[in-house]
Amino acid sequence: MDTEKHSYTLEQIPANRGLVEELYSHGKITREAREYALNLLYPHNQWGLWISRLLLTIGAALMLSGVVYLFAFNWAKITPAMKLSSIQFGIIGCLIGAYFFSLQRITGQVLLLSGSVLVGVFMAVFGQIYQTGADAYQLFMMWSLFALGWTLVSNFAVQWIFWLVITNIFIVLWWEQSALPTKEMKSMIFTYMAILNGSALALREYFTLEKAYEWLEARWTRVVLTIATLLIMLIPIVMWIGEPGRATKSVMLSGVVGLIGHGAAYYFYRYKLPDMWSLAATVLSGCIIVESVGFKIFYEMFRRTHSIMFLLMGLMTLGVFTYAIIYLRKTAKEMVAEHV
Repeated sequence: MDTEKHSYTLEQIPANRGLVEELYSHGKITREAREYALNLLYPHNQWGLWISRLLLTIGAALMLSGVVYLFAFNWAKITPAMKLSSIQFGIIGCLIGAYFFSLQRITGQVLLLSGSVLVGVFMAVFGQIYQTGADAYQLFMMWSLFALGWTLVSNFAVQWIFWLVITNIFIVLWWEQSALPTKEMKSMIFTYMAILNGSALALREYFTLEKAYEWLEARWTRVVLTIATLLIMLIPIVMWIGEPGRATKSVMLSGVVGLIGHGAAYYFYRYKLPDMWSLAATVLSGCIIVESVGFKIFYEMFRRTHSIMFLLMGLMTLGVFTYAIIYLRKTAKEMVAEHV
C-alpha cells in the first residue's frame, strides 16, 4: 500500500523550497547541496527580471490611464474625428508593436493587452459621440467579442483574465438590463457565473495537466480563478443562511450549486491536485459559511441580550479560524510528506 502511494517518477515530484528543506531536515542532503539547490531554483538575479516586468506593467497602466483621463477632462475641446482617430492610431500602434516584439515576449503581450483595453475606450467614446442609446451590456458584449480573437492567440494569462473579467461584466449587465429576470429567478446569475468561471478554472487545470500550454502553469492563475469562483458561489450561500424564510428558489438552487462547488474544490485541491493556496482559499470560504450559520443561530437565540450574543460570536470566530489554521498547517506537512 505504501509503495503504491509513493510511486512517483522524477517528473511528477515538484522541485520547490519545501522539498529541498524536507530533504535537508531529514539529513538526505548537505548544507552545500541545499544552498546550491535553492540558488538553482531561485536565482539571485531573478529580482531584476521581476522588477523590469513590474515597471513595464505599471508604465503601460499609467499610459492607458492617461489616455482615458485625457478624453475625460478635455471632452468638449476635442473634435469627434480627433477622438476616434487618436484611439484608432493607438490600437494600430499596439498591434504593430505586438507583432514586431512577438507574442513570445512580455513586451509584445503587454502591447496586445493595451490594444484590448483601447478597444473598450474606442467603443465608449463612439457611443458618447453618436449617442447610440445602446445598453451598457452591449458595450461589454462587443468588447468581449472583439478582444476574443486576440486573446486566443496571445498565449498570455493576464490577457485571458482580462477577457474573463469583461465577459463577467457583460453577463451581469445583460442579466439586469436585457433578461429582466423575475424576483424568483434573479439570483440564478450566481449559478451562471459560477459555471463560467468554474469552467475556466477546470480548463486551466486540464491543459496544465496535459502540459499543453506552458504559460498557463503559473500558480497565480489558479489562485485568481479559484478565489473568483469561490466568491461567486459563497454569496448565495450566505444569502440563504441569512434569510432562509425569504430565500427564493434561485437563491436556494445557487446555494446548492455553491455548496457542491466548495466540496469539489476541497476534494480536488486536497487529493487530486494538492495545492495549499487554493485549499486555503476553499477552507477560508468554508469558515465564512460556518460563521454565517453560527451567527444566525446565536442571533435567533440571544437577539435580546446582545452582550451574550457578541461574546459567543467572538468565541466561535476564534475557535473556527484557530481550527482552520491548525488543519492547514497539518495538511501542508502531509502534502510535503506525500511528495517525498
